[in-house]
Amino acid sequence: MRLSGDVCVKQNDVSLLTPSLIYNHNDFTFQTQGIVQLQNKAQRLSAMSVNIDTKQEQAELREVNYFLIDSDMNGQADYMKIGDNQSHLQAVTFSTCSPAQRDWEVRAESADLDHSEGVGTFRNLTLRIKDVPVLYLPYAKLPINDARRTGFLVPGVSYSNTTGLDLSIPYYINLKPNMDLTLTPRYIADHGIMLGTQYRYLTERSRGTFDGSFLPNDDKRLRDRSLIDYRHATQISNGWQFNSHIQSVSDSRYYEDFASSAYITSTPYLQSNLSIRGSSPTWQFFAGINEYDVLSEQITADKEPYRTLPEVSFDWYQNNYAKQYSYGIQSELINFYKEHAVGAWRTDITPWVEKQWSTSWGYVKPKLQYRSTRYNFDDNRPDSNRNLPIASVDSGLIFQKNSEDGGYKTIEPRLFYTYAPYRNQSEIPIFDSRELSFGSALLFQTNRFSGADRQSDMNQASLAFTQRSFAGNGQERWNWTLGQINYFDDQRVQINDTPQTITQSPIIFEYNLFLSRYWSAGLSLHYNEDDAELERGLFHIQHKAANQALYNLAYRFRRSKIEQFDASVVLPFNERHRIIARWNYSTRSHKTIEALFGYEHKSCCWAFRLVARHYLVDESGLSNNGIYAEIQLNGLGALGRDPRELLQQSIPGYQETF
Repeated sequence: MRLSGDVCVKQNDVSLLTPSLIYNHNDFTFQTQGIVQLQNKAQRLSAMSVNIDTKQEQAELREVNYFLIDSDMNGQADYMKIGDNQSHLQAVTFSTCSPAQRDWEVRAESADLDHSEGVGTFRNLTLRIKDVPVLYLPYAKLPINDARRTGFLVPGVSYSNTTGLDLSIPYYINLKPNMDLTLTPRYIADHGIMLGTQYRYLTERSRGTFDGSFLPNDDKRLRDRSLIDYRHATQISNGWQFNSHIQSVSDSRYYEDFASSAYITSTPYLQSNLSIRGSSPTWQFFAGINEYDVLSEQITADKEPYRTLPEVSFDWYQNNYAKQYSYGIQSELINFYKEHAVGAWRTDITPWVEKQWSTSWGYVKPKLQYRSTRYNFDDNRPDSNRNLPIASVDSGLIFQKNSEDGGYKTIEPRLFYTYAPYRNQSEIPIFDSRELSFGSALLFQTNRFSGADRQSDMNQASLAFTQRSFAGNGQERWNWTLGQINYFDDQRVQINDTPQTITQSPIIFEYNLFLSRYWSAGLSLHYNEDDAELERGLFHIQHKAANQALYNLAYRFRRSKIEQFDASVVLPFNERHRIIARWNYSTRSHKTIEALFGYEHKSCCWAFRLVARHYLVDESGLSNNGIYAEIQLNGLGALGRDPRELLQQSIPGYQETF
């Protein structure tokens, strides 16, 4: 039987369009004449001729152009045979690039595609970039969709002056649908051969990742080097979670030598912890242990952090919204331990009650707390107790004025008074307390120390004024805050036991500007009236252009400690090219903290990134240089060391666009 014209044949999910079709009733076969279009759920193709065996559910095609729907892969083949989720091709090419602009292409003598497994087996394969052959493989298995499968991943390559050439070749093992393992042999020219491993698992309620590495007899450090980093999380039940993070390295210089480019190598110590937490609308519970692995050689034994074995806290609270009052209790029990140092069990309990009177134009919130802290030391010294009340009143007004443009402005004065009597705490060791950095948040706190080892004596009032401007759609356009603390008594409780006799804190001024979704700026100043000098300063401005250009400029100042200039830019030349740069410079030490320069190129089917970086490794001034390059072929993989995480950490607002 012969059919002519716009012939359309459909069977199951396969459709065929051809100008002429011959059907043989005896063997259930179709033969076409003229250009044929054939499509199923996995691929779309055209051919000069097609023979279809409906009984065997097979088709043979010649002079084929094809497109794989799942992966945007496309190409040509002299011959193609299609069966049940299987395809065989001869003289085949493939790429994710447009046929009109073949920036890269793979050519193979033959290919066998398994669509159910998502893998293709290729023989005599050649990778060509800009029609130049760059790689030949006599045999290769490559993915044809996004499904996970066992096999080699793309190698990583980088160079720095602390490692020399750094080459890694990861091998991925798909153990189960919810479990996989990656083994990564890594050649580091200045150190030797390291084996890295990553094991991941996922269950209905749990997930976890184990990362480990081992390098025997480091050529440079003359010792074995190793790392362990294990993270686990379990959702025990509704409102209850278990988390763990165990990390350890063989020596204090491990990260200095082997850290990825995105890691801050000056990390002073590693923290390992196990914890369980639960919560409901009226309570929160936490129990955990914390260990510390000190990395910085500048941290002496007496400055090492205490382990908490264990740490338990329970907070309970009740709110009566109708009558505008609330009450509750905060409690904490911690066992502090450090070798060759005094330890203790510390119990800290604080019941509290708060009343609120609020309207649309203002509020008053008095609060009363009673803090009771007890220490049971593990040496011969007697137990210690500290008990004191803490009273505070938080009040504010909100004045609003409408603008002619449909927006409005507010002026919000706020007064916060706190009183806590003095208690002598000089005999209590410092386990985890630190003096909080002064800033706008400290204007409205009832303790200027973190932890429970020090509770500040307070007879002070904070006064702050905030003004805001809003557009008609409710978008905030700018705000500023001016505030200061007035001290009515000396601040006798200190970390170093030396009282402060100042009567006023530095004046805080903060200003934030949001000109549009493309422009933002901020200014923060701490001015000391007694010395008539600035204590701290921070200025930053950011511009995000419609063409995805990005500009950052910042200056940080802290009297006698920090003076830093920081500038970064992401500059597109067109849709395909952009330059990336950052310069972070200390004007105090006259040293570059980080200098970074990079180039990115993208097209519809491939991308290239090159980043050169100079940065300080630690406080002593030791520096490192690194080069990170990556070429990404869409649908095939990437070669090199991915610098995108580094760019995201170094440049505020950086976004990957391809």
